[in-house]
Amino acid sequence: MNNRPLLLVQERQSELTNNTGETEFIAIAVYGNNVEVPITVSTQRIFAGEKPFRFPTEFTKGATKSRIVYQYSLAQWHELLETTTRQSSPESLKQLMIPMLLHLRKNFPDIFGDIEYDRDFNADQYAELITIA
Repeated sequence: MNNRPLLLVQERQSELTNNTGETEFIAIAVYGNNVEVPITVSTQRIFAGEKPFRFPTEFTKGATKSRIVYQYSLAQWHELLETTTRQSSPESLKQLMIPMLLHLRKNFPDIFGDIEYDRDFNADQYAELITIA
């Protein structure tokens, strides 16, 4: 792993929304051994989830034990991404959330197309996003 975190993303039908069949996305940020998890990331809400996320060890070899989990419906992701991708947001959050926004915008342009984000933030700093089936 390099100095950029990995962002593992999995889409699934939510069982947490009373069988409405609502889509939710789980994103797990993984940091390498020599990278300290930024406080702005590590203090975010952490979910246990009812089903385990299939966490591929081939992607995370050498990773720290600390993994930050974000589990939200599309509407919740919209609200989160509106605030965490702004120019005034901490860089450690933009590093994770801008790639997530771009991923969701590509798949759900009608829902996420209206969110403005810090386009001046260096794309070389984006977390490497990997989708997990």
